[in-house]
Parts: sequence; structure tokens; C-alpha cells
Amino acid sequence: MKIKLICCVGLDYDTELIPHFCKHYSKYNIYSFHFILNKLKDFEIKDYLEHFSNLPITLPFIGAKLNFEKWVGEFNAIDKIDKFNHIIKHSNESHILLSDIDEFQQHTKSIKSNYVWGNLLDRESSDSPFKKVTSENIEVQFPITSNKSNWKNTIKPCVFPKSELLKTSHFITTPYKNEPLIDVHHYRWTNTRLQKSKDRYRIYTKLNKDGKRWPNGYKLATNESNNIVHQTKEKGLI
Repeated sequence: MKIKLICCVGLDYDTELIPHFCKHYSKYNIYSFHFILNKLKDFEIKDYLEHFSNLPITLPFIGAKLNFEKWVGEFNAIDKIDKFNHIIKHSNESHILLSDIDEFQQHTKSIKSNYVWGNLLDRESSDSPFKKVTSENIEVQFPITSNKSNWKNTIKPCVFPKSELLKTSHFITTPYKNEPLIDVHHYRWTNTRLQKSKDRYRIYTKLNKDGKRWPNGYKLATNESNNIVHQTKEKGLI
């Protein structure tokens, strides 16, 4: 099986995670990589290539096994999923590995299953609620496993055939049917989490007012981003 990894990177928030992400996924039998790079203001892809040097591909080679897609403007999850589905539909690989930049899937050494589902586990720092990511081993930086996000649904598709399409970030055409789950370490509690939550709440609130909707008619979720900001204020951290 040939696997294409697809990931969207928010360059305004998560640049420091990129080398750790690339190092982690270079361990697996991934055939090609497709990164969507999102930034509010215009940028040059070449200015960010050094962050991807941990990939098992000689940079600045860009082609069949490594692709970068530029996305300038405000991020929203609906447009992200549309972009992912476009990539999936035109993929030459048999399978897709889908991961956010802060998600580190814990596969066995070789990925062979037709479908792989994961369970999100938050990783936290022991010395800061919003730790700045450095070059140190990321597991050492965030040693605590928790459910700080307190999500109702922590299961999401990790690997699946290219015949599938995404409905949302957590659902594909084929529903989850109690298959075994792998751990997905979720490094979301970094020093940019608070600003990302503020921006996400502002952008999603405006888009919802403008009528932006998921195919099932649901609005973009704003509760979690709003809660993170309010809880941080209540704890006197801002």
C-alpha cells in the first residue's frame, strides 16, 4: 500500500511544531507528503522549507513525493476539509494518512491496516499551561497525558483508503465500528493556543453570521475556543 500524508499547517501559530512532526512521521512507511500551508498574510513557501528538513526527502526537492499548497487568508475548518477532499480525490496513492500538525499518531513501525482509527490524548507541560515549543524532544517537553480538552468525541480516522471522503475532521464516509484504536498524542497546549482560540472564535462567529455551514447544516463550533479564553481569564493567566 502507498500512503499519502495530508496535513494543514497554521504558519501563524504552529511553525515550531513542524520539525517534530516531520521527525515523528519519518519513522513510518509514508510514500508521499502533502502540506497545506495557511497564513493570514501572503508569504513565500521557500521561506519555510527549512522547517521540513526532518522529512525522509532531500529538500528543496518538491514533486511527486512532496507537495506544498499555499493558502492565504483566515482559516476555517470547512474550507480545510474541502481542500483535503480535493487532494484525496486526485491522489495517486492507495491510502491517506490524515493528521493535524499537533497530532502525533502512534503506529506500529509499519502501517498495513486498511483503516486505522485513533484516540486523541492531550499532552501537557509540567511547568506551564501554554508552553513554548523548543527543539528539545517533544515528549520530554510535554510529559503529561490528559484529557484537558474534555472533548466528547476523541476518536478520529487516521488512515483510510482514498475511496473515502471526509465529512468533518472526525468523520469519513465509513463510520467507526468499534475497531481497535491507536493513541494520538495531541500537542495543542502550546504558547500559541490562547491566541489561536481568540482568533478562531472571532473568525468562526463572523462566518456563522454570514451563513457559513457544514454540509449537514451545522455551524462552525465556537464554544471550545470561547471556553479556553474564559477559563484562562478565570485562572488569572491573562
